[in-house]
Amino acid sequence: MEDFSEEKGKDEKVERMRVCFISHTSGKGGAERALLELIDALKERCVKCYVVLPAHGPLVEELDKRGITYCILPFKWWMSKKSLKQEQMVKAVLNLITVIPLALRIEQWKCDVVYTNSITVCVGALAAKLLRLPHVWHIHEFGYEDFGLVFDLGLKDSLWLINNYSSICIANSYAVAQKYKRYINPAKLRVVYQSVSVPEDVLVGKSVGIMSDRKKCVIVGALHEGKRQEDAIRAIGELVQRGMEVELYVVGAGDMQYQRYLYDLVTKSGLEGYVKFTGYTENPFQFMLMADVVLMCSRYEAFGRVTVEAMKLGKPVIGARSGGTVELIRDGFNGLLYTPGDYKELAEKIGYLLEHSDIARQLGENALQWATKRFTKDQFGEEILAILEEVRKSKQK
Repeated sequence: MEDFSEEKGKDEKVERMRVCFISHTSGKGGAERALLELIDALKERCVKCYVVLPAHGPLVEELDKRGITYCILPFKWWMSKKSLKQEQMVKAVLNLITVIPLALRIEQWKCDVVYTNSITVCVGALAAKLLRLPHVWHIHEFGYEDFGLVFDLGLKDSLWLINNYSSICIANSYAVAQKYKRYINPAKLRVVYQSVSVPEDVLVGKSVGIMSDRKKCVIVGALHEGKRQEDAIRAIGELVQRGMEVELYVVGAGDMQYQRYLYDLVTKSGLEGYVKFTGYTENPFQFMLMADVVLMCSRYEAFGRVTVEAMKLGKPVIGARSGGTVELIRDGFNGLLYTPGDYKELAEKIGYLLEHSDIARQLGENALQWATKRFTKDQFGEEILAILEEVRKSKQK
């Protein structure tokens, strides 16, 4: 049974305001890493941060390092790939039960704003409504298009709740905002690009140290059908058939069914010696550092943290022409784009960069300069702080 009262950490800074963040998981995915960078930026601006998580996990260790007070409450997602009505009812009841201790904890912390860091959970909005506090909903995902998730309560009713139970809704890209603008009051909907930091020790040039004369492509991300690692594998197959000495590193873990599909694809294509599966790693940068080209094949990427990380390493990126990726890659300036699913076009683009190292190098340099200026912790912190102050002042009127 989870400990409802667990708290860790102390922070004695002079306070500008207090914010309670609701994290949908205790892992260290893209949304959680964005949350950590936001907390770091807000702490520097004298904002007292608290976090509520659904379970123990790697995120807890990161909060401990930062001295952030947190608690564990067993709330559930109100989105799923496919669940029975009975399961949906059980989750709804558990969430309603959790709202009371959550509201009590927020009240105990004397928070000024409640901030939900994903569209996949709703308990923060309900607790804020109960306490009559402003609520910010940060949307990091499309939902269905990228992860195959649908709302247990249905799209229309869920988006009505999101619109009416939030002071501001933040989208992490214009592509995500475009999807939800039909349901959310335009005056409430903002687009804020998150910061993306690369650890300093990575920038000194440490790599995984794989010895091979072949050109290397790397794709980083959870193994999931929406991430389209199969495009990368098929493209490498095309290049190998042409006699090009190239190999692909697939970095990540995830859906076991899709993982087996990828393994079978490699075997049937005779690519066992050309495609390497690394599994999950805490440090994907070591693989990106050795890459000649980094690939982003997601069919619908809400933002594209890996794309920006690769850019900050000075690597040329080839991405799918869809979702948030087209907001990051300016075709021919800081990377190249291909049509999602068209692995032959992807193969052409990879081959072109591998055969024209000077162009690849220029794309990487452009990407480094552009991303370094655009995706900073200071800018992220200032934009979010302005929103937090706005919603707090509007509530005081």
